[in-house]
Amino acid sequence: MRINFQFLIAPMALWLALLAPSASNAALSMDVKEAIELTLLNNSSLLSLRQEAEKAFAFKIQADGVFQPQVGFDAYIDNQKENQATDGSSRYDNRVARLTLSQSIYSGGKNQALRRQSSEMKSIADFSLIDAENRAIGELFARFYNVLLQERRVETERSATATSELHLREVTKMSELGLSNRLEVIRASQLLATNKANQSAAEGAAESALISLMNYMSIPPEDRRPVTGDLQVIDVRGDRAESLGLAMANRADKGVLESELEYQANQVEIERSAARPKVSLGVTAGYLDPYRGRSSGDDTWRAELSISVPILDGSTTRGNVIRATAVMEQDRISLRQKDLDIRSEVETAWTELETTLEHLESTKSAMELAEESLRLAEIGFQEGVTPQLDLLEAQTSLTTSRLEHLRSLYNHMLAVVAMKVTEGDIIKWTEEMNF
Repeated sequence: MRINFQFLIAPMALWLALLAPSASNAALSMDVKEAIELTLLNNSSLLSLRQEAEKAFAFKIQADGVFQPQVGFDAYIDNQKENQATDGSSRYDNRVARLTLSQSIYSGGKNQALRRQSSEMKSIADFSLIDAENRAIGELFARFYNVLLQERRVETERSATATSELHLREVTKMSELGLSNRLEVIRASQLLATNKANQSAAEGAAESALISLMNYMSIPPEDRRPVTGDLQVIDVRGDRAESLGLAMANRADKGVLESELEYQANQVEIERSAARPKVSLGVTAGYLDPYRGRSSGDDTWRAELSISVPILDGSTTRGNVIRATAVMEQDRISLRQKDLDIRSEVETAWTELETTLEHLESTKSAMELAEESLRLAEIGFQEGVTPQLDLLEAQTSLTTSRLEHLRSLYNHMLAVVAMKVTEGDIIKWTEEMNF
């Protein structure tokens, strides 16, 4: 028996070619944890906020610099012919080289306040980034699971379209046999057209949702990747009191306001320092060779201790202190309001979570009833005891209930995510979860 390998190789090559793209696509698909990593790495808003840390570092360098001496060097040479006296003597040139050292000894408390402000500036930058990351991941969850929601919607609409196509074929065949009328064929065609339109809209929404997700991760549309995951019920542990404790301890936006309050308290000290004495020390050493030919050149030096005591400044300092103090009080009010906001957000998050769980159970029951109603309607229609309108209504009702259940699952997941954002530890939570 001879085997023609040419006929075997061609089908094998064809199957490999068909399987290769699917394997490649599977390798490129991302889950929510990879999406989180890409967001933290590439999101433009987070990248911009990380530069605030550089600004804070620059401010710290400047604040530390006020405690360091300032050193300068200058030198010059000039040459000009100019009569200097009635006896006819003339100046020809002048040579100077000078090294200057100055050090602030006491600045009225300004320098110490600036150094404390630099630490608060760093805290503000760090807390702002943590808060932004917390909220960014919450937004990512909404976008990521919206893609999954839209994909499940496409599946549901395709299923409805397939059911409508099957029903139209059945009714058309029954019409040819005289078992149904033209009106029933028209009704089946209308439902099929509606389902196809809904399917097309769902496919467009799914594509838009995916592009929106990719854009959030700074991935261009042409490089978009499919996502993988499930809409699921998430088991939530804890209660309102535990969530409130976590929020008060973890919320970075609260930390920002606390640091801003400390920053402004130091700003008040800086403004007050303008009315306090200041002490500085300066030393200058150099070489002076004036009017060569008339005066002798030699080393020079000078030491100076300066004490400055403000007496009257037209109430400028007093006005600046009042203004800075008012800003500090505004920061304190904002911090008190943030405490109240966090309490309200925790209560709202738990209420929303409980509501979505109840709604989820209702939509699940409604979907199961719709599936049973369609099964009975199909049996009744085949036996000739159920009108076609009841069957079409049952088909539409099942599609609607499935979509409503999917939306309820999505809302439930977002409610859980919103609660974790409110608690301020969503990144840690996602590391512990198995999505």
